[in-house]
Amino acid sequence: MSENLDYFWVVLCKNHRFHHKGNLSYEHQIVLGETDAYSALPMLTQRISVRCDSCGEEYAYNPNEVLRNLMEVPEGFIAHPLFR
Repeated sequence: MSENLDYFWVVLCKNHRFHHKGNLSYEHQIVLGETDAYSALPMLTQRISVRCDSCGEEYAYNPNEVLRNLMEVPEGFIAHPLFR
């Protein structure tokens, strides 16, 4: 059994009305870029705009809203321009 897990920077989509249909505990994660378990967040001096890959809405996020998560490599993943 081989799991293809890596660390990624993610933000949680703010469009709760769209993503919480039927499951109030679900938080849709928008993947920004690949990282590792120890790297610090890149220097983000301002809010970043991110478009959700699922609902299509675009929201602004503060640097403290960017999280690290261990997850499966998303199929067809393209990093956010600030995380390339």
